[in-house]
Amino acid sequence: MNSNKFDEVFEIMSVSFPESEIRTYREQKSLLNNKNYYLITKENENGHVEAFMAVWKLNGFDFIEHLAVHPDSRGTGIGTKLIKEFLNSSKRPVVLEIEVPDIKKENTVRRKKFYEKLNFKINNNIYYQLPLKKGSPKLEMKLMSYPKILNNDEFKKVEKEIQKKAYPKF
Repeated sequence: MNSNKFDEVFEIMSVSFPESEIRTYREQKSLLNNKNYYLITKENENGHVEAFMAVWKLNGFDFIEHLAVHPDSRGTGIGTKLIKEFLNSSKRPVVLEIEVPDIKKENTVRRKKFYEKLNFKINNNIYYQLPLKKGSPKLEMKLMSYPKILNNDEFKKVEKEIQKKAYPKF
């Protein structure tokens, strides 16, 4: 991925996620050197990134760390298309994190419904996203999985693998 494309991805990431849920620019860019991490992008007719997905290929499953759509392209179906294409090509179980759904935070409920429409299942186990930046707190989240809910043993294995491979050690 060239530097300009990464800059576009990072800009979308920065406006789409709370600061505590993304790495610094330098740390995020350095992940491109990790053989288990990659970015998938959807670009418009002018070659500009409209949406991206950041994926970790882990032991036995794929972990979608980030999925975001440029604010000008939200509601166009591009995020749905990106996920569907990925699920059709992956042929592996897929997991992702979402904020704990809270009716007081409409976007958290909307996000859960978005993934449920794509056949992701919410796992009700307690789960924490480890800090992506030094000094940030761990965040209570929920894991969603595709194509099925994880049993307790599967959940523990997935949680351990994500925390071991996808999160920095401080």
